[in-house]
Amino acid sequence: MNDSCAPRSKSDLRVRLLDARAHRQASAPGAESVSEAFRRLLGEHIIRHTPSEATVCAYLPTSGEPPIESALEEVHASGRRVLVPVTRPGRLLDWTAWTPTVDVVESRFGIREPVGPRYGPDAFVRADLRLIPALAVDRSGFRLGYGGGFYDAALSAVPSVPRPTANVGVCFAAEVLEAGSVPTEPHDARLDLVCTERGFTRIGNWP
Repeated sequence: MNDSCAPRSKSDLRVRLLDARAHRQASAPGAESVSEAFRRLLGEHIIRHTPSEATVCAYLPTSGEPPIESALEEVHASGRRVLVPVTRPGRLLDWTAWTPTVDVVESRFGIREPVGPRYGPDAFVRADLRLIPALAVDRSGFRLGYGGGFYDAALSAVPSVPRPTANVGVCFAAEVLEAGSVPTEPHDARLDLVCTERGFTRIGNWP
């Protein structure tokens, strides 16, 4: 993205990024290879950086998002517990266990939500590692989400102790932007690390 043409608001940037994402996916088929890249990179990273009994807060991607479900299958097969969000009123995310065979229903936001016991919003805070969906992350660590505010609220409850592997943004490589490209507000939290189909980028103060 050309910084001289950088959008002045989150909504402007969101529209541009969604259009660019749709164009790339229409013109560059290869979802299977991208899924395999995320399985290898993200699955191996989680297993390497969490204990065998770890809890990982993740999410089930929609059709336009990075295909991380094969990575989650690998993480689940390793014995780690995978939790995914269930939306609640007031921009709250509850969390429930995911397995490859669990029954799911579609929420009013078009998100697949497993059927089963819920563990409350604090499950996100207690997790050993968190995967955060993003439309973009700039090299200052600021994330652009989809506009619902759910993850902004969830991240605000996480202690701001630097842990370079704990909060991992997930987006496509073209959506890792230069520092200052994402408009910020006082409540915005910084991420520690970004995973794309091409690898990891440490951001903020991490080398």
